[in-house]
Amino acid sequence: MSLNGIISTSLTGLFANQAALKATSNNITNVNTPGFNRGQVQLESRVNSGQSSGVDVNVTRVVDEFLETALRTATSNTSEFSVQSLYHDRLQGILGDPASDSSLSARIEDVFSSVADLALNPADVLRRQQTISELQSFLDQSTAIAEEIQNLRSDASQQLAEDVDNINELLREIHAINPLIASQQVLGNDSSGLEGQLSQALKSLSEMIDIRVDRQPNGSVVVSSSDGYPLVDSGLNQLSYNPPGVVSSGTTFPTINVQRVDPDTLDPIASVVDYTPHIKSGAIKGVLDLRDNQLPDLAETLGELSGRVADEFNAIQNRFSAVPAPNSLTGKATIVDGAHPTGFTGVVTFAVVDTNNQLVASTTVDFDSAPPANFNALISQVNTGLGGAATLALNDGVLSFDGAGTNGVVVADDEATPSDRGGRGFSHFFGLNDLIIADQPGVYETGLTGAENHNLVAGGTIDFRVTDGNSRELTTISVPVTGTSYNDMIAALSDPTSGLGNFYTFSLDSNGALVTTPVNPNQNIEFEITSDTTQIGNSGLSFSHAFGIDEDSRADAAIGLQVKDEIQSNPMLLSLGVFDVSGSVGDVVLTSGDQRGALAFQNIENKLVSFEEAGELTEASVTLSQYVARFLGNAGLQAARATNFEEDNLALQNEISTRNSNISGVNIDEELSNLIVYQNAYQAAARILSSVQELYDSLLQVV
Repeated sequence: MSLNGIISTSLTGLFANQAALKATSNNITNVNTPGFNRGQVQLESRVNSGQSSGVDVNVTRVVDEFLETALRTATSNTSEFSVQSLYHDRLQGILGDPASDSSLSARIEDVFSSVADLALNPADVLRRQQTISELQSFLDQSTAIAEEIQNLRSDASQQLAEDVDNINELLREIHAINPLIASQQVLGNDSSGLEGQLSQALKSLSEMIDIRVDRQPNGSVVVSSSDGYPLVDSGLNQLSYNPPGVVSSGTTFPTINVQRVDPDTLDPIASVVDYTPHIKSGAIKGVLDLRDNQLPDLAETLGELSGRVADEFNAIQNRFSAVPAPNSLTGKATIVDGAHPTGFTGVVTFAVVDTNNQLVASTTVDFDSAPPANFNALISQVNTGLGGAATLALNDGVLSFDGAGTNGVVVADDEATPSDRGGRGFSHFFGLNDLIIADQPGVYETGLTGAENHNLVAGGTIDFRVTDGNSRELTTISVPVTGTSYNDMIAALSDPTSGLGNFYTFSLDSNGALVTTPVNPNQNIEFEITSDTTQIGNSGLSFSHAFGIDEDSRADAAIGLQVKDEIQSNPMLLSLGVFDVSGSVGDVVLTSGDQRGALAFQNIENKLVSFEEAGELTEASVTLSQYVARFLGNAGLQAARATNFEEDNLALQNEISTRNSNISGVNIDEELSNLIVYQNAYQAAARILSSVQELYDSLLQVV
């Protein structure tokens, strides 16, 4: 080999070992850098015309693609449950320790404790006031929890917007790094720094959403969703989400959209696509599941609890009478009018008493043997029977019963055969003497039959959005007001062509509750009502609210409940007395200090109440206190489930990360050893050059 050949060969050795020293130094420097993949020096003999002419060097990142993919998947899964765990921790802080004196369980127990105390001396105003105060405290706490659940949903929606912004920034970063890596590889330069930036961006992105990464021959990457929807390839996609300003149980949230954009201007260059169905894991998925499923389920469960509590206390308040009897009773909005058949069974007495609790007039209606044709006939019969001592009236679904002058009014069921419609007595059905009032019905046993006139105002529609288990929109359906009877509306809803019949069927049960039955329970098809412009007469109630077929109405049943203002102001209006239906005109028919109403309130504590399926809780017959425990237990279960899944996935993530680090991470002992080897090799190559220099000097001296 010529001296020039030796010089050329030695120079390749110098350059190769210099690159190796640089790569080794970079590895040592980043020994504690999270996510860093060490550079591996690969030396290859250079051959020209069959002759060895030095060495070529190539520095590559040590990456196990299988472990990298598994680590990104585990990171996405861990982030999904981590964010859920944070929100559930906040909710548990609101619910408090079930054993504390301020928990919802303690509040309901305080109510029953005060009622038991009231039964000892029902005439004591202070005990009445204490009972009312404890009941209002329970209702206030239910409202506070319900409102906080909606606040959490609002916060989750805002977090989605922030996460989407972070995702877009990461996508832009990845798109910008791709051509830089490609150009470095073409030039044969070290791209490990850029590769590290890319790796960190991909890790951060996988925390937000599940991704699939495909390496290209030029070193760039194609990033897509785990099911293949592209995010970064030769072009760039950006996500968008506009959170609503105010969130309530009835809020319809916008979808997370994706759109191809110009990388320089970020102007859209393609149509918008709903990206939500492509999100399978990551923090975004965790927040979506919280906002759209877990928190609404808890809100619906709390609404079922609050509605039943109000219904049970109202049942007793309507069954008994205040002493002295109130001058006027006004009910709540219902969906019946004068032309509707009464639909009641049993016997009820309408009575008028004076300020001395003596009977002025009474009339009895027997719905079994001589039922009035409709409510108009009932009102006429009662008013005639009372002879002007009081007036019964029904206006826009609201029943009122007013005594003449200072007379008090009473509605009393027969003890042996009490009136009943949909499981409620006459006064209870109309809410004539309710203790607890609410803006939203909490129970939906209407007592209606399908043949009755629905009185829906023409032109109204119910708009549905049908989705699958992945929140993918299957269809939207608009059902207009149809026909004249409830059977007509039910048929329209169940129609497979123009209604939801391909997914659900509808029917009325024996108590007039609307039952929705999935056509195929295994398909996990859900519907939500996006708009309901129907109105039943002048009641102010829409079809969906009256029957509770939308989640927001059931959730709102926990908001705004309160003991009637007039009862809070005058505890003597608490109904504890029993009307003597056997009394004649002039007889005392109400007794001050009657204990029987207080005992009936006390018996609620041990009464089995039928709860409908709500959220994750199945239908059950349990006491109110037991259902409170079930609600709190379910909230705790959701929190524990999120924590357990987080811990399980974090353990898997750490295991994969350790294995990946063993392959791709920096071993400081190995790198220091390599450093010595490359230093010696560099010095050896330099020594060869020095020797050649000496040979040239000798030759020149000879010349």
